[in-house]
Amino acid sequence: MKKRSNKNKGLYLFLIVAALLVAGCTNKKEQEAHAGHDHSPKQQDKVYTCPMHPEIIRSEPGPCPICGMDLVEKGVTQNIETLSPGTMVEPANETVLRQAQLTSPVKKKLSSEVESKGYITYNPKNTSAIAARYSGRIDKLYVRYNFQEVTKGQKIMDIYSPELVTAQQNYVFLLNNKEEESLLSVAKQKLLLLGMNENQLQQLQQTRKAEYLISVYAPASGHIHQMSTSEQLTMPVMTAKGEEQMDATNTEFSIREGSYLKKGEPVFNIISLSQVWVILKIYPEDLNKIKVGQAVEITSEIAPENPIQAKINFIEPLLDNDSKFVSVRVYLNKSDHHVFKIGSLVSGKINTGEVDGLWIPSSAMLDLGNATYVVFKKEGQHFKTQKIEIGNRLDSEVAIQKGLSATDTIATDAWYMIDSDSFVLTP
Repeated sequence: MKKRSNKNKGLYLFLIVAALLVAGCTNKKEQEAHAGHDHSPKQQDKVYTCPMHPEIIRSEPGPCPICGMDLVEKGVTQNIETLSPGTMVEPANETVLRQAQLTSPVKKKLSSEVESKGYITYNPKNTSAIAARYSGRIDKLYVRYNFQEVTKGQKIMDIYSPELVTAQQNYVFLLNNKEEESLLSVAKQKLLLLGMNENQLQQLQQTRKAEYLISVYAPASGHIHQMSTSEQLTMPVMTAKGEEQMDATNTEFSIREGSYLKKGEPVFNIISLSQVWVILKIYPEDLNKIKVGQAVEITSEIAPENPIQAKINFIEPLLDNDSKFVSVRVYLNKSDHHVFKIGSLVSGKINTGEVDGLWIPSSAMLDLGNATYVVFKKEGQHFKTQKIEIGNRLDSEVAIQKGLSATDTIATDAWYMIDSDSFVLTP
């Protein structure tokens, strides 16, 4: 009995060991098979977002549809396919819609002003020319530089002219021989045409002696200038050669004592400052608003605290060759030399009356070039680009001619809207 019992125990032990071996092999195979599966997150389980626009969520990398930046991995929180619609971020255009400020076109009248820049210059009508009526030599010069102020009757220069001496001698000869009055009148008229005045002729009649030096006097009061043609009536420009050195060729005369003059040669011009011109430069698109007689406020750079009220006197019919501006003249009486300094810059505000129209802020309009303008018009819960035609621009407002009505609602800031998905190209 004991031997059979020992055999049974051995059999039971063998069966247990065999069962454990089989179970171990099975677990090993299952572990190896289980290890063959990749439990890391799949590519489609990754979430990518834009650093600048976190509302953008994509399952694959790529550019941001708003700003173009590369999307970055946000990290795996849950499978994006399991997100419910209620947890999705709003589309960009709805986000912009809730943040954008709105406005509507307003039908009203606005006071219209045209601003311009200009300068003060001479009135060329108030000029008196001194020309050489005979050939001769300058013996004495009593003025030295441009812009020197002279008064009417002031001596300008003494000239020796053989032609004028001969004409005097002929007149004295006729006086001494008591020739006919007709001959004396012709000789006297010739001397007047050569530049002698009545006082000089009376002295010649009394002394019966020809003067070799004849004085030339200023025919008017003003500033004296040396110029060769009437085109040089414009203000000479001082050219800087250094920080403290200026070009003096525009101020000093080129003629000197001892210089010879030819008959008919222009020598000096005297320009009166009793009236000056303000030349304002107007853009061609503003020309239809400008009329003669409109009020204008002139502000000089020398005295900006004292604006001057005046009126437009003349509109030049041609565009400037260089700048393509239109020049507008304002005539001013020169009551203050410092305010009306020749060559000083001025600014002008021309009152062109009231303008009636449908107005929107200029910030609500987007210029796409080629005279194409758009606004962002609200339709339902979204914005849509709307092409418009504009008219006048006053300050920060624009008049609408076509494309909007007073009942429309638009975004106040068009530049803000171009960073949203609601911006589409206008055909």
